[in-house]
Amino acid sequence: MIGIEDIIIHRLESAIVSHPNNPDWTDDYEWAKRMFHIHKADSAIMDVEYLMDASSEVGVDHIIRKWMTK
Repeated sequence: MIGIEDIIIHRLESAIVSHPNNPDWTDDYEWAKRMFHIHKADSAIMDVEYLMDASSEVGVDHIIRKWMTK
């Protein structure tokens, strides 16, 4: 079973591959952002610490950090 955190990360990786200069133009980016905002306050569904650690390993953590400030 794949967790919501890994789905968010995978969508962001896909967005960066398809539009490296503007990943926010993609549907993958939009879906990742929506999933993050829907689940960010529910620790039973999403582990934000894991999300940040795993996203850092693949280099998409800067995007998620931006979302956290909004």
